[in-house]
Amino acid sequence: MKSAFLNGLVLISNWVVKPFTVLLLAVSCGEKAPSDRALPVLGPPALASNKPHAEAKEGFPHFSLEDQWGNIITPDSLAGQLIVGDFFFSTCKGICKDQLTGLKKVYAAYGQDHRIRIVSHSIDPDNDTRDVLLAYAQEAGVLNHHWLFLHGDTGIVYPLARGSYLAFAESDSLADGGYTHSGYLSLLDPQRRIRGIYDAAQPDEIDRLRTDIRILLAETHEQ
Repeated sequence: MKSAFLNGLVLISNWVVKPFTVLLLAVSCGEKAPSDRALPVLGPPALASNKPHAEAKEGFPHFSLEDQWGNIITPDSLAGQLIVGDFFFSTCKGICKDQLTGLKKVYAAYGQDHRIRIVSHSIDPDNDTRDVLLAYAQEAGVLNHHWLFLHGDTGIVYPLARGSYLAFAESDSLADGGYTHSGYLSLLDPQRRIRGIYDAAQPDEIDRLRTDIRILLAETHEQ
């Protein structure tokens, strides 16, 4: 009887311990936890491929836009960095407020990280001059060059929204403020592939963006 009891304990012990042993071995061998999942590569197809882009720098078409300090920003200015991008205008009374609130949370978490740039593109260059954007940035608490507010010709900005960020922006005389645009934030890797799109109006989406930035940094900068 005693022998049968001890044999039963051994069987139970093996049934309980072995799964934990397997789990520990998997972790120790470098298996990624669910929180360290790989991010998908989203469209457009041209950005998701490894084919060279004519007149492009890391997936961007050539552009030249001015930031809030008067610096000229080109694709070379952003080389090697992760980008969180959006499109807005400073007098917007709608979704832009949600975008700004969400991006301020991202800036609070990553605003000192030189590997990341938040890039907000104005779609109203007539009103959003350098001085206006500087005041807008200062009111948002942006004190460094890790969050850029860009303005320039809409012939550059609007196609950039569609072609590089899977966003849209355009003039619309019937829209509040005279412009219409998407309220999403896009996460781009250093090859300018889109790795995530986030609804700025949803707080849980901003949390997901912050987590995805950490995942993408591990993928692109810590290998």
